[in-house]
Amino acid sequence: MYKREAELRYAQILHTPITGIAATRARILSALRSMDFVGWSTHEESGRLDRKAYTRFAIGQASIFSRREMKEADTAAVSILVDCSFSMTFESRIRTAQAIAIQLASIISKSNAAFAVTGFHGSTRVESGTDIKIQRVEFIPFKQWGESLQKAVAKLGMMGEFASSGTPDYTAIHEKLDELARRPEARKIFFLLTDAANYRVEHMKFLQEFADKRGIKIVAIGIGDTQVTQCFRNSDNVSNPQDMASKSFGNILKAIA
Repeated sequence: MYKREAELRYAQILHTPITGIAATRARILSALRSMDFVGWSTHEESGRLDRKAYTRFAIGQASIFSRREMKEADTAAVSILVDCSFSMTFESRIRTAQAIAIQLASIISKSNAAFAVTGFHGSTRVESGTDIKIQRVEFIPFKQWGESLQKAVAKLGMMGEFASSGTPDYTAIHEKLDELARRPEARKIFFLLTDAANYRVEHMKFLQEFADKRGIKIVAIGIGDTQVTQCFRNSDNVSNPQDMASKSFGNILKAIA
C-alpha cells in the first residue's frame, strides 16, 4: 500500500461517523486532563469579589477577593496494543481493531498524555520434551512514544495489512505492560485490542495482577465474541466501531475516569 493510499484510508476511518461517541471522548479526555480545579483561595487582593469579605472591606482590608485554584494533575501515559495475528483477518476483525485504535489515538492526541500504538504477532512453539511454550514476538510500531500523530497517520492507515502469523499473547502483553510501568508518568493506562484466540485465562489473570501491582489500568477490548471478559477486570466485547458509543463500553472506561 502506498503512503498516500494509507493516509486516505486513515482519514476515511477517522471520519466515519460513530453516533454517540462524544460521551466516550469526554470520558477519556477527563481521565487524561492536565489540570485539576481544586477549589477557591480566599483572602486574595485580586480575582473575584468575595461577598463574605464585606466586613474586611469595611475596615479597609484589601484581601477581599477569591481565586479558583488549579494544580497540575498527574501526567499520563497510554499504551495501545493491537493483536495483528492471522486470526484477526477473520470477519474483518483487524479492520474493527484498526478503526478503534485510530479513534482512540485521535482522542488521546487532544490531551497532554504520552501514548503509543503497537501491533504484535509472532509464533509459539513447545520446547522439545517439555510442556514449556516459547513465544517469539514481533512488534509493529504504528505510533511510537514521542512521535506526533501526524507522522504516524500512514502507518495507522496500513494496520489492516499487517495481520498474519501466530498470537504470542502472554509475552507481548507482558513486555508492553513492563514498558509502560517504566514510563515516568504517574498515571498509566493500557488498551488491549484482540480477538483473544486461545488465550489461557489463568495467564491473563496473572497479567492483570502484574498490572495492578504497578498501578496500570487495563482496558481490554475483545473484537467479536471473545474471552476477554473472563481474563481482565475492565473488559468488553465489541462487534464493530459503533460499539465504542455503547453503554457497556462506557462502563469499562469508568475505571480510568
